[in-house]
Amino acid sequence: MKIVDGENLSIEDVFDVACKGEKIALPSEKKFWQTLENSRKFLMEYIESGVPTYGVTTDFGDSCANQIAPQKAGELQRTIVAYHGIGLGKNFSREIGRAVLLCRLNGNVKGGFSAIRGELAKMMMTLLNRDIIPVIPQLGSVGASGDLTPLSYVAAVIMGQRKVFYKGKIVPTKTAFKAEKIEPLPIEAKEGLAIMNGTSVMTAVAALAWKKAERLANISDFLTAVTSEITRGKDTPFVAKVSKIKNHKGQMQSAAYIFNIIKNSKRVFKYEDFLETQIEKIGGKTFVKQQNKIQDRYSIRCAPQISGVFRDTLAIAKNWITEEINSANDNPLVDIEENRIYNTGNFYGGHICAACDYLRTALANIADLSDKQAEIIIDGKFNGLTDNLIPFTKETDPKAGLRLGFKAAQITISAIRGEVQSFCYPISVTSAPTEALNQDKVSMGTISARKFDDQIELVFLQFATHILAAMQAVDLAGKQDFSPFTQSVHNEVRKMSKFVKDDRPLDKDASTVAEWLKTTEIFG
Repeated sequence: MKIVDGENLSIEDVFDVACKGEKIALPSEKKFWQTLENSRKFLMEYIESGVPTYGVTTDFGDSCANQIAPQKAGELQRTIVAYHGIGLGKNFSREIGRAVLLCRLNGNVKGGFSAIRGELAKMMMTLLNRDIIPVIPQLGSVGASGDLTPLSYVAAVIMGQRKVFYKGKIVPTKTAFKAEKIEPLPIEAKEGLAIMNGTSVMTAVAALAWKKAERLANISDFLTAVTSEITRGKDTPFVAKVSKIKNHKGQMQSAAYIFNIIKNSKRVFKYEDFLETQIEKIGGKTFVKQQNKIQDRYSIRCAPQISGVFRDTLAIAKNWITEEINSANDNPLVDIEENRIYNTGNFYGGHICAACDYLRTALANIADLSDKQAEIIIDGKFNGLTDNLIPFTKETDPKAGLRLGFKAAQITISAIRGEVQSFCYPISVTSAPTEALNQDKVSMGTISARKFDDQIELVFLQFATHILAAMQAVDLAGKQDFSPFTQSVHNEVRKMSKFVKDDRPLDKDASTVAEWLKTTEIFG
């Protein structure tokens, strides 16, 4: 049970409620409810005084010069919900819908700043706990004034309108309400804006995407470790002191993860042993052309410096997303401590957009790293194995010349890598004026978050294909000489995909491994 008080939700809490179905509760403390009541009372008295209040007794955006009488305030809120029903394209998943509802509720109850009624907060809680989740189209938000159009689908559902996910189907909201004996709740003064004029869609998408992306850090570092094993690399780049000298926490974490795998491998050289056994002594000669190079390629040697950036970007983004989850982000805001109404821009999704812009670039770099590592384990010129990881085949074998192994798999990895990189353009700089030049600088945060989520799915597919190739190399090189951790990964993968002896389609294998990567705990 998660307590929703506007202050303390984490990304993990959002994931648990959205994806595991954990129920929520509002605080039982009298002070919490008194704050909501006092804030609502102040707002109603304020608008009754005749002072124009943005979006409550005035029209919206560039039309805010139009003032209405206080008695029309409820009808105006229902109007904003109606005309924002222009969301288009594919729908967000039920899980994202749950996350949106949770984030919106959390922001709306924070400190009474949204001035919603207690009944509205309870209604949002009821929808989550009974798993009646708004169906929200993905297209239609520029990320300021928040996620107006997608969040209108939340407000509409509260009033019994539009459609919901319910018991595994998409049904009219009225159908679900009737089944659960729930009465629609007409929204009143300011509550349309309170629900719609905020960042909860982009924040929900970013939070769940972040949770998926977090997995990719360890998987990327495993791919480095197994690549080092396959190519008989050296341990030097992953020694703790090296990264400590560099200072970056993410690099230290990546190096430590890799080192903890390779330290138990018979295929990775301790540098001193490498010098002793693999390097010819120069003695009295003036020149020696060594058969073995004393350092590895960048895609191995610099891997902690690359994946470390991804880890550090995850950390920065986590802070920003968590702060946004626990923010009051609608407009106007009601401050009962100062007895003021703030017309402001907390609905602007700049931090979410920037977080997802940065994450997409960092993620593309570890995808590019994977592409280069896959090259050196699939191309037989670099690893002492076979071309394209085919089985060792004698020239007299009937299958000689008829095995191409992982040649196409490498092409697929490179193709996905290219598409992943196409997601890197910073969406924040695509801002353009809209809504009669009132919304003249917008965040585009929802689009950035959506693209990050889409990009992650591609990387799982790329990493799955890379792992299939790596496990083929493990078999060819001799599983017994690899680290115990690599052997345990190999055992799991072989339950889903057998060794490729004669060429066969690998599409289903790769898709299965990709889904496994999203849920397995083996990588920590």
